[in-house]
This record gives sequence, C-alpha cells and structure tokens, in this order.
Amino acid sequence: MAEMSATYAPLARGAARLLREPIFVFFAIGGLVFLAHRAIAGDPRTIVVSSAVRSDLDRRFRDQLGRAPNAGEIDVAMKNWERDESLFREALRDGVEREDPAVRALLIDKVRERLGREFPVPEPSQGDLDQWLLEHRKLYEMPFVYEFEYIAFPNSDPQAEQRRQKFEPALRAGATPNSLGLRTVAANVRRERIEEELGSDAATRIVGLPVGQWHTLENQNNRLLVRMIHIEGGLPKPEELRERLSLDWKSTRQQQAIERAAQSIADHYRFVEKMR
Repeated sequence: MAEMSATYAPLARGAARLLREPIFVFFAIGGLVFLAHRAIAGDPRTIVVSSAVRSDLDRRFRDQLGRAPNAGEIDVAMKNWERDESLFREALRDGVEREDPAVRALLIDKVRERLGREFPVPEPSQGDLDQWLLEHRKLYEMPFVYEFEYIAFPNSDPQAEQRRQKFEPALRAGATPNSLGLRTVAANVRRERIEEELGSDAATRIVGLPVGQWHTLENQNNRLLVRMIHIEGGLPKPEELRERLSLDWKSTRQQQAIERAAQSIADHYRFVEKMR
C-alpha cells in the first residue's frame, strides 16, 4: 500500500497544481456552462420532428396530387423537409435575416400580414362610404369626354340666321346633315378643347346638352346647330362605385390598424444609439 501511495503521490500533486492554473479553471467553467445550457435548452443542432410535421407533409401531398403518399414518397418528403429545416436553422445561426435586406423585408411583411389577420375591419356603413367619396372623389371620377357634332353658319354671311332656321326643322325631324348638303364638324374631346374651339360660353352650353337632339347655339363668330352624341366619364355605375369604395375604405382602415399595432410592438423595445 505504501508503494502505491508513493506511486500516485506525484500524480496527485500534479493534478492539484493543474487545478490551480487559471486557464484550466476557465475551460472547466466554460464546459460546465455548456453542459448546463444543453441540459436546459437542448442541443441547438437537435431538431425535433413532431407528428404535426409528418401530418402537414401528408396533407400537402394530398392537396397537390389528390391521393395519399406511399411509404417511399413520405420518406422522400421527410428527407427534403429535414434538409430544408437544417438550412433554415443554419440561416438563423448565420444571421441571414439581419444581413440580407430582402429577407428582412420579407419577415417584416409576414408580421404585418399576421397583424392584418388579427385586426379585421368591419363592413362600412353607407355614411362611411359617402364620407369617403366626399374626401376622395377625384380617385373615382373620370374626366368627361363629349362626343358631339355641329354645323356652323358664319356671322359673316348675311343669310346665316335664315339658313340655320331653314335646316333646323329637317335635322330635328331626322334628316342627316349630309343629306341636306351641310358640312359638319365631329369631335370627341374634353371640355377644355371645346372652349379652345368654340369659346367658354358655348362650351358651357354644349356640355349641358341632352343626348340625341339638335340645338341652336351661338358663339362670337358663328350661329350653330349642335347635337350631343355621347358622354363618357364621371363616376362609375352605383353598384361598381360602392364595391370600389368599400374595398378602399376597408383597406385603408386595416392599414391604419396594422400601423397602430406595429407601433405598439415597437414601443416595447428600447433603442440605444451607439456613437462611434
């Protein structure tokens, strides 16, 4: 026994000196922290494959091909899932979501989509839609375009009024200008163009004419016979307008709700500027 003690005594003294070395203490503490973290949080490279994962893969397969996968197909799907999940975890370890602006923007958009589902918007009332239209009418109202034709009898002709009175009844009765030997000018323009061509007062009268009938008008240079053919523009039909108003109202209200929720999340964080 004395011989054994003599043999191991140097080893014991060496171990004691080693335990007193700072570098040994450092690595020992690090090892204990690592083991404690693994015991609490688990191995970061261990991925738990729950039954929900396999069920989700089975559902996706059925949705795509319309039948249940066989054993080989589900095994391939699982291998693919494990590979993709490993790459996803590796991306998180490498901080890809912080380094790649496109990935960062995608994640932000995903959170916004989730917030949108959490804060649904009710259907607007008629009062809501009326107020929205009052505030945003220009978004829905198309510029008016007037299709019309006119016959000009120049004031320089002493018989201008008599000629107009002569042809007006025939035109009102359904005769065409061509059949009466008259030259017409056709236009399909906005009000501004009518003003340039015929003057402001005549333009005001023309845009207010009903469709289909000939009417007498005057401007600075001519006596006119004018017929409105068609008018386009203004607001859409009531049923179409209501649908558009409702969609835009709800979209805006939901976006406002998302912004409030996003700001609420941001308010829970503390931002500290780091000066170089």
